[in-house]
Amino acid sequence: MVNDNLRNRLWIILVEPEGRINFGFILRLAKNFGVKGICVVNPKFSLNDEEVKQFSSRGIDYLDEGKVIVANSLKDCLSRTSFTICTTAKTIKEGDVLRHSISPKAIKFIIPSKGDIGLVFGRESVGLSRDELAQCDVITTLETGTDYNVLNLSHAVAIFLYEVLRDSISTGLVYGEECDQSIVNVILKFIKDIAGTLELPSAYVALKHVLKRASLRRDECSVIYKLFKKLRYMIVEAKGKE
Repeated sequence: MVNDNLRNRLWIILVEPEGRINFGFILRLAKNFGVKGICVVNPKFSLNDEEVKQFSSRGIDYLDEGKVIVANSLKDCLSRTSFTICTTAKTIKEGDVLRHSISPKAIKFIIPSKGDIGLVFGRESVGLSRDELAQCDVITTLETGTDYNVLNLSHAVAIFLYEVLRDSISTGLVYGEECDQSIVNVILKFIKDIAGTLELPSAYVALKHVLKRASLRRDECSVIYKLFKKLRYMIVEAKGKE
C-alpha cells in the first residue's frame, strides 16, 4: 500500500522557471508522484503554452484542476508550507553557513510528521539567490560524484521527488506473484532425490541455498518444477537400469 500522507503534504515550488518543456515535464512528475500541488513564482512563459501541454501528458490535470498556483514571490509560496527545503547545486564553501547542506537521502529523517512541505527549485540559468536560500529551513545538494553536478531542472525534480517519497512506496524487491513455498519444497525434494542418486549430496545443499535466496516468481517456479521433475524421473530411471 502507498502511504499518501507525505505526498498529500508536498508542494513543488519553482522560482522563475524559464523553460516550457521543463515545466511540462514537471507537471507530469507531479502527476506521477501525486504531490499536493505546484507553486510557481513569476514564470517566464504562459503556463497554458501549447509546448507545456505537449510535454505534460496527463500532468495537464494539475493545471485543469487548479493544483498549480502562480505567486509573485517565493515568500508567497512558502507561506503555504510549514517546512521548506531548498535545492542548490553549489556545495559548501569554508565559512559559508548558508551553504551547509544535507544529502537528499537525509531528508526523510528530518521531515516533520505534520504540516505541508515545500521542495524549492531555482531558475534553470542561475538557481536560487542567497536571499532565497536564506528563506528556507534546510538546504540540500545532489552530488553526482563529478565536478559537474548541475542537473536539468526537471531531472533534478524527478530525483528529489523519488528520494523524498521513496519510503512512502511499499513494494517488494522483485515484481510479480511470489512462488508458494510448498512448491519450492517439492522442487527441493526432486533435487535431493537427484543428488542422492548421483551421490552428490553437496549439490542439494548448494541448490537449496540458491533457490531460497532467489525470490522466485510463480511462473519461474512452474518452469523449474517441470524441469527438475523430468530430470528426476530420467536420472532415477536411468540409474535403475544400470
